[in-house]
Amino acid sequence: MLLSSLRLLLLAPIYAAVSKQTITKHEDAFSESLTLHPLPDGRMSVLFEFETTFSSSGTSSRISQSHHSLTPPSLLLPLEKNNVSELTISFTSGWDQARSSSSGLLNYESSGGGGEIRGWLKDSNDVEERWNSVTNALGGLFCAGLGQKDKGDNTRDFGGIYPQKRKIDNTTHFLLSHPESQLCTENLTPFLSLLPSKGISGLSALLSQPGIIFSWESQSEGIEVLMPDRNAQGRWKGWWEGIIDLVPSNNVNGNGNDNQRNRNFSIEKIFRKKIPNPFPESQRSILRLITENDNMKTSPQGRKSQRWIDGKCRDVVEWDLKDKNLTGQNIEFWWNGENSFQYPRHIPPPPITVTRTVIDKLASDGTFQITIINNDNIERRAIYSEIWPWWVKGWMSEIEIFVENKKRPELLEDLSYNPSKPPTISTTTLHFTLTIPAKSQLILRIPFSKLTLKYTEHRPDAERGIEISSGILTLLDTLSEQQTSSSSYDSNEQEGEISGYNPRRTGRKRIYTNRLLLDIPTPDFSMPYNVIIMSSTVMAVFFGLMQGVLTRKWGWVEVSQKSDKTSSIVQKEQKQIVKNVSQSELYE
Repeated sequence: MLLSSLRLLLLAPIYAAVSKQTITKHEDAFSESLTLHPLPDGRMSVLFEFETTFSSSGTSSRISQSHHSLTPPSLLLPLEKNNVSELTISFTSGWDQARSSSSGLLNYESSGGGGEIRGWLKDSNDVEERWNSVTNALGGLFCAGLGQKDKGDNTRDFGGIYPQKRKIDNTTHFLLSHPESQLCTENLTPFLSLLPSKGISGLSALLSQPGIIFSWESQSEGIEVLMPDRNAQGRWKGWWEGIIDLVPSNNVNGNGNDNQRNRNFSIEKIFRKKIPNPFPESQRSILRLITENDNMKTSPQGRKSQRWIDGKCRDVVEWDLKDKNLTGQNIEFWWNGENSFQYPRHIPPPPITVTRTVIDKLASDGTFQITIINNDNIERRAIYSEIWPWWVKGWMSEIEIFVENKKRPELLEDLSYNPSKPPTISTTTLHFTLTIPAKSQLILRIPFSKLTLKYTEHRPDAERGIEISSGILTLLDTLSEQQTSSSSYDSNEQEGEISGYNPRRTGRKRIYTNRLLLDIPTPDFSMPYNVIIMSSTVMAVFFGLMQGVLTRKWGWVEVSQKSDKTSSIVQKEQKQIVKNVSQSELYE
């Protein structure tokens, strides 16, 4: 006993140092930010971002174990169990890239529309079963249908469009899109439960108001998870973005005069709350404002800097919300000298826009028309990608590319076409490597046919057509938004950077098209029910008649004398009643 006590005393400093080192190694770090970006059409983008870095003690121990303090186990445990290295989930609805003077949401990982889940899994024989387990588990967590609705909905050849953030060998990429999904409070509530602040303190207290944020025009919600390994910590990042209108709807008073239609706003005006108490465990809590000129004023003033954001060098003002002097205060923003906002007649277009429509609409055939507009003086290289359900069959031999109504087949550098292979149901994917000339409008036309679905293959809901996932334009010539010098730029790019504009210097590598509602050949579902009703009626009448004929017996029935006397008495009584009635009518 004495020897064991002495041993503990001698080894106590070593145990303390080891435990301290272990705690420091596995300690989580949490940061949050709120970014406000006024748009030229009188609206504003509001972006919440939450990020947690974490480690798993299983990466440095022979015993399989996990360590979570600020990270949610309900999110990470399904990923650890199924050997997921990276995962991204996003929900997007209501975004209009043409009016915002940008090519998409401020968060670059948001999808084009609806719900989308994509990730990298370590290879094994049961990799697809593990992917289905992940989608079902996270679908239940987010109260959304993230799993595949039909067999073969998973897409496995989009790894080049969504490259790994951390290079890990022997992995497989999966993509599952649900363009019909919409954001709702059932998605926001579990999102807040994943945050360590739980919507009580910090910036999440401003976000936990469904009645306010769901009244905005557009919403986008998502998470991105990078699992830890032996060389790097894990990272869990969540975001929520919305678009609000700064100009009030009631701009005219009772006398018909302009009631100061301005864009002035404040934190309290937007969220109906002042700066909340900071989350105690957060290392950073930042409020960020993106401006494009010095005409915008703030009170109190923040720290100013410049950053490349989406191809432009913009002024950024930041406030540290962990400052106790800001807690419970209101931050105001206004445009100096602007008493009345005038909607611009022309909004500067984004560097590249892409739209998709269907022309030659027939019951069984059609043509996808993809219009890519390059508004800059530089040539761009990109990959345009599509995901089709198995019943859409494209005709690759009839693809056409036009620029200014002239065929330009040389602009198509490469084509990757992976069709669905019956009888196995799977998606059809296409990748077009294109060269987009400067100051041009490129039109890509893809003829297709719509196969007829079986009666049992139609989904049991209202027949309004089936939505097709957004097309993806992946830019191949983008540069980092970090201000670094490089000798590979040509003179035009250097001049663009001097003037504060370079369309290639952006972290937005993917631009999404709109979702598309595609009609399919649909049978008249009322006819089977009409046939069933008529057939059942005929069969019931026929069966009733035949049963009566086969089971009914005919024969003589003898009536006794007692019954004859009873019937004669009844007949006499009936005659007497008729006689009395006739006499009373005569007196009347």
